[in-house]
Amino acid sequence: MRRLAGLMMLVMATAQAADPAAQSTSQEQWPGYEVAPFAGLSLGGGFSLQDGAVTSAIAQHVDLDDRASFAVALDLRANDSAQYELFYGRESTVLRGEAPFASTPVVLEYLHLGGLLRLSDELPIRPYIVAGLGLTRFSPDAPASSDTRFSASAGLGLRWPVNQHLALRLEARGLATLVSGDTAIFCRSDQSGLLCHVHGRGQGFYQGMLLAGAAINF
Repeated sequence: MRRLAGLMMLVMATAQAADPAAQSTSQEQWPGYEVAPFAGLSLGGGFSLQDGAVTSAIAQHVDLDDRASFAVALDLRANDSAQYELFYGRESTVLRGEAPFASTPVVLEYLHLGGLLRLSDELPIRPYIVAGLGLTRFSPDAPASSDTRFSASAGLGLRWPVNQHLALRLEARGLATLVSGDTAIFCRSDQSGLLCHVHGRGQGFYQGMLLAGAAINF
């Protein structure tokens, strides 16, 4: 988490420190505003179950299915080589484990504020790095409460300008969500008391996203 936060701070600091006098033809190549919808695949994600938890008498680990994901990025030009970025990602998947753990449909949502830093202008397909800090929301399709946690992301991307107002983007992002050692999520309260579907252990929940999208800029 510290490394991801440090990368995000480096991207933002670079955006603020650049020389504003170096704005020539590159200003036309790097848009003022940009909206980029994405579609792709979310990979990984799971919880190690705590001994003695209601659902962990047999199952010791539960995992999310790899499923299609969707995202959108809203970007604001910072300088000739960087943009500020608001990123939202969403995945509908299923949390599975061995019996007696009941498979649980789950919606994961990420909302991150960060930045994008272009690495080169000399190639027709331009590489960049991206990083952000924000929140992860776990929402089960069950009579249980949603849970929101602090998270961070970092990744690499390729940008291919098609014309003045359209570019194609490919990204690979890693996302890390802070989970405390005694985490209990997807909890509900009924006549039998408080019941939690997952009692986790460890300090992180990790996923990857492979995304492809089209950036519309103006």
